[in-house]
Amino acid sequence: MAKIVIGTQYKENYNTTGEGEPYWKFKGGSEYIVSIPQGMTAWECYIEVAPLIEYKNEMSEEFILGHFEVANNYQSDFEKSQLEYEGYPGYSEPRLSKVNGVWKKLTQFENDRGFWKRQWTIKEGHETSDFEEITNAA
Repeated sequence: MAKIVIGTQYKENYNTTGEGEPYWKFKGGSEYIVSIPQGMTAWECYIEVAPLIEYKNEMSEEFILGHFEVANNYQSDFEKSQLEYEGYPGYSEPRLSKVNGVWKKLTQFENDRGFWKRQWTIKEGHETSDFEEITNAA
């Protein structure tokens, strides 16, 4: 099973008063690492998950910059740098996988004192539900 990586840009509206024009500030983004379900092409997978990732409201927005196909052992530059400089995995990029016909979003963190994993069901417009957390503090 291959994966696709979907790069995003996140921005926030700093005009909290609601008066005047919005003041959008770019705040970085993520690389969503998506497991391609069996029987689905990379393009079909991208078309299915893009609406789950992208959203826009008055205060924030996340939109897709691009995507590419990778091997199963792919790590983002962000993940590699944490291993190299900190000596532990640190924060992972969000992962998406289809479980029993439902898309799940997984994030995790690990350092020398423990780890946590957080998982949600993700729906169109980045709506999440069914939160689960696993924690193991050393």
